[in-house]
Amino acid sequence: MNLDDLKDRLASDARQTWERVQESAAYNQLRDRYENMSPSMQKITVVAASAAVALLILSFPYGNLTTSSEYVGEFEGKRMTIRELLKVSRESSEVPEIPPAPSMAQLRSTIEAQIKSANLMAEQIKGTQEGQNDSNLIPKNLTEGLMQVSLAKLNLRQVLDLGHQFQSISPSVKMKDMIMTANREDGRYFDVVYKLVALAVPAPPEVAPEPPAPPRNRRGTPEE
Repeated sequence: MNLDDLKDRLASDARQTWERVQESAAYNQLRDRYENMSPSMQKITVVAASAAVALLILSFPYGNLTTSSEYVGEFEGKRMTIRELLKVSRESSEVPEIPPAPSMAQLRSTIEAQIKSANLMAEQIKGTQEGQNDSNLIPKNLTEGLMQVSLAKLNLRQVLDLGHQFQSISPSVKMKDMIMTANREDGRYFDVVYKLVALAVPAPPEVAPEPPAPPRNRRGTPEE
């Protein structure tokens, strides 16, 4: 079927449909009412009917446009969610793993070794004692314990060097407080109390070793 035949068929179907409409009782009643109206009412009726037809025709593209806008908004929302998930996943993979904190005995031994290497005099070393974490910043259930180091008559360079060494013992050992006061006997020096907290870092899960491969015979096949 070519284009001319299709046009003729559509025109014929439209003509038959219009003839059936003209023969219907509803159409004849509407035509009688329209003919009995005044000329002004007839104009108003024609305008209203034309507006109704125009709105009906425009409602289809408007509905499609509204649906498309909703799909676009939904797509942009999902795209933003996926971007946030990818960002969080990337940031979580970049977070370095924190090793478990040393035991309190190991921490004390390391601190005492660092103090000894600083060549302090006996009167400058006031003692190292273990205590309980009393900080509101770090909950008690997230710490292994607290180590308090008391030193006296330190110059400013010694205060900074020892503080840096204590802080660098382990990523799981954090400097909670450093209380520094001027020495009563000589104001040029400082009495310092370092408070170190060992974090309760869970140990990584153990990976079960893979079972050994079955022995193979000379042909290269597994033995039963």
